[in-house]
Amino acid sequence: MDLDRRLFLLSLTAPLYAAAPLQTFSPAEAKLVEALCDRIIPADEGPGAKDAGVLYYLDRQLAGPLKRFAATYKTNLPLVDEACRTAEGKPFLELSSTSQTGFLRGLEASGAPELRSFFRIVVDQAMQGFYGSPSHGGNRDAASWKMLGIEDTMEGHRH
Repeated sequence: MDLDRRLFLLSLTAPLYAAAPLQTFSPAEAKLVEALCDRIIPADEGPGAKDAGVLYYLDRQLAGPLKRFAATYKTNLPLVDEACRTAEGKPFLELSSTSQTGFLRGLEASGAPELRSFFRIVVDQAMQGFYGSPSHGGNRDAASWKMLGIEDTMEGHRH
C-alpha cells in the first residue's frame, strides 16, 4: 500500500475517538459532545475538557452508572444542532469558538426548555468528568488536579 505524505500527516491529527472504540456515542455524536464540553470547559493556561478526556468519561459513564441519561443525549444532540442551524445558519461544529459560546449562552438563557435542561445535564456531567477521579474515565492524567495544585492531596483517591 502506498501512503502519501499528506494522508499520513492527516492521520496523525485525527481525533482519538476516530480510533478508540466508543461505547455510547457514534463518531458524529462524539464530535458534537466534545465540542460542547470544550466550550463548557475551554483550555486556557490549563487543560480544557478535550485535553482531560471528558468525552471518554461521558461515553463510559453513559454505558454504565449514568445509563439513564444515554437516551437524553441521543435525543437532544440532534436538537442542539438543529437549534444552532436555525439560530446561526450553520451546524454547531462549523461555528467559530466565539460563536459556539454565544450560541450556548443564548440556549442557556432563552432556549427551548428541554434544550436548556439538557444543556444543564451536559454542564454537570462535563464538570464531573473534568474534576472527578481519573479512574472513572475523565480527568486524564489528573489534569484538573494538577491545574488546581491538589494532585498530591488526591493521590490514591478512588470512588
